[in-house]
Amino acid sequence: MYKILIADDEGIVTDSLQFIIKKNFGGDCLVSIAKNGRQAIEQAESFQPDIAFLDIQMPGINGLKAMEEIRAHNPKVKTLILTAYDNFDYAKEAIRLGAVDYLLKPVNKKVIVELLTGIMHTIDEERQRRREDLTVKEKMEAVIPILENGFVVSLIIQNEYQDSGQQYRSLLNIEEEYGIIMVLEWGEEQENGNLGNVVGSGVRAHKYYDKMAELVKVYFKAYTGSIMGNKILCVIPSQAPQLEYEARLRMIEKGRNLTASLKNAVGIHFKVRIGSVRPWESMFDSYEEALNALRHGKRNVTHIDDLLVMDTEEKKQRVMENMVLDAVRRGMEHDVRQEARIFAGWALKRQGCSFTEAKLKLLEVLFLAKRCVAEQEKTLFEGQDMAKGLLVAEDQEELRQRFVEAMAGMTQAVVIRDQEPDGIITKAQEYIRQNFTKDMALEEVAQAVNISPYYFSKLFKEETGVNFTEYLTGLRIETAKALLKNRELSIKQVCLDSGYANPNYFSRIFKKWTGITPTEFRDIY
Repeated sequence: MYKILIADDEGIVTDSLQFIIKKNFGGDCLVSIAKNGRQAIEQAESFQPDIAFLDIQMPGINGLKAMEEIRAHNPKVKTLILTAYDNFDYAKEAIRLGAVDYLLKPVNKKVIVELLTGIMHTIDEERQRRREDLTVKEKMEAVIPILENGFVVSLIIQNEYQDSGQQYRSLLNIEEEYGIIMVLEWGEEQENGNLGNVVGSGVRAHKYYDKMAELVKVYFKAYTGSIMGNKILCVIPSQAPQLEYEARLRMIEKGRNLTASLKNAVGIHFKVRIGSVRPWESMFDSYEEALNALRHGKRNVTHIDDLLVMDTEEKKQRVMENMVLDAVRRGMEHDVRQEARIFAGWALKRQGCSFTEAKLKLLEVLFLAKRCVAEQEKTLFEGQDMAKGLLVAEDQEELRQRFVEAMAGMTQAVVIRDQEPDGIITKAQEYIRQNFTKDMALEEVAQAVNISPYYFSKLFKEETGVNFTEYLTGLRIETAKALLKNRELSIKQVCLDSGYANPNYFSRIFKKWTGITPTEFRDIY
């Protein structure tokens, strides 16, 4: 359907045009008639024509003025100017205003039909492009949250996805060279200022995710990640390499307004923690700062710069050290890794601190953590290899990773102490006995008793006197001996029931352990 407005004060002209349109285009067109410029403008606002025939010489507002008004409200309308005067100035003005054509009266029927046919074809193409654009936009609306989450994740996974980060920025049309990490956390407010019932609140917030992400975008030009427990990570692009004082105050105020809006929408308490501006390749540092603000900030909204102002360097160091050591004492590996990353980031970024000085600071904390677990009767963690690892680290990223792994290793020692080694090995032996007929690796058993493979291997040897492989093989061979005495079972069946898939390999291992083949063993017994 095409809407056509005809504006002319001559009835014969409007009647003729209406007849031509009806005869050649029938029900495809809906026609509206105006007798002067004012009526044309008023009808254009309500009728919203696709095509307009406008006579220049009309009472009151002429056709050119009417055209200017109509196109100001509806720039897509295709306008045809009608006039009885072959005036070049009229033609030039009509073209300047965006007229499709300039027609002299009386207008030839064939010309009208050809012009309308061409204009209708153009309108059809525009409508098709519009439909396609809307389809693409609709699909993008579904994809954008996935892209945003991928973008956020690419920035906080250290140095592994820098190329992906660039691709995400291209797809999301992010032109800024810097960014800020903002962490949104929620839970039930407690008297001490902490957030409680984080699990229940996290589950509850899932159904409000779309609303929460929408509110974040009301206050910030931000890209949001998916929910992680009771947190959402947001990335705020920045044109400037640092945030000036006034800009920081505005950001904090926006954060306060955001937390109030979120509480009204979701019904639980929210906190906002903000890191500093960083280049895209260093966004993990902003993430660490936001986590640091999350740990130590007491207000609803804390910017890392405010947190650093409140604490002296010595106090801040002591607080962060205690956070790491406390997590080690409690045997909480996830917390240890997080606090160790934050502390390492602080040590490496301290003003005036060299790379060597950062190493020494991390070594100091490493030995403090070692002292925390040294009270064990059997200290499973020696620490020398980890200390050497820190000393030989060649760059900041390697040093950070080695420190985090060393502290996580301390946690394993505490876990073993708290669970009693003999209990862990008894549990491991039971697991092996129940599963030895399947393909089994040390890592699988270590996971079953919830300690790292390194410490499991060390502890197993200390408690049993043999290593894992020897224990497993001995159990399988003893089982095979018992089964071989049952002459109704084939050698192949004994092989399978003992945990071996290959009979030839089974025979070689059996002979290595007993000095004879399975067949010779059966003949003897």
